[in-house]
Amino acid sequence: MEKLITTIPFYAILTEEEKMFLSQNCSIVDFDSREALFKQGSFAVNIYFVLEGYCKMTYQSGNKRKIVYIARKGEIIGKDYILLEHYPYSTHSLTASKLMVFPKNLFQKICELNKSFYLKISNKLEFKLRETMEWLINLSFKNVEGAMAMFILKFCNKNFKDISLTRTEIAEIIGYSRESIIHTLTKFEQEKLIKTKGKDIIIKDIEKLEEIIKYG
Repeated sequence: MEKLITTIPFYAILTEEEKMFLSQNCSIVDFDSREALFKQGSFAVNIYFVLEGYCKMTYQSGNKRKIVYIARKGEIIGKDYILLEHYPYSTHSLTASKLMVFPKNLFQKICELNKSFYLKISNKLEFKLRETMEWLINLSFKNVEGAMAMFILKFCNKNFKDISLTRTEIAEIIGYSRESIIHTLTKFEQEKLIKTKGKDIIIKDIEKLEEIIKYG
């Protein structure tokens, strides 16, 4: 536990008392693949730090679902709802995952006591949010081929290794139907831009995919 807790972003700037407080009030939880961490609208009680694996955040409105972010090792889930009473989205593990769990009110107390820690965590979140928003905005202007190419270059690389998204999950990320996803992947494979193996997508022609993004 002691070794794992030191991997929290900006842990070094916490005081010894704050480090002790954090270690005494956190727990390590293992989640199976596709297991729910929390559901949208339920009472927000915890903050999560990803130690291993990947987790998807999904926002639902009516019958429509949108995967808004995929968190990976080293990222905190929950800084964006620390002042809210309810979870603004649902979160599920995408792979077998290990997470460090903190009660939200205690994590909030540390942020109030240590302004430097709070500022650095906030700046990191702001950067991630800005990066994600830019990607989603660009995605919204693309046709299905352009959006599919954007997805492939972002998620089918070493930064997201060992993650296998279903065609439905891909559809929930890029905003097109599952049928359109399957058709486009088949077309890309026929054109030798990619190779598929089950759920996995292997990039074969980066330059062509970048060209599709530019004009798609």
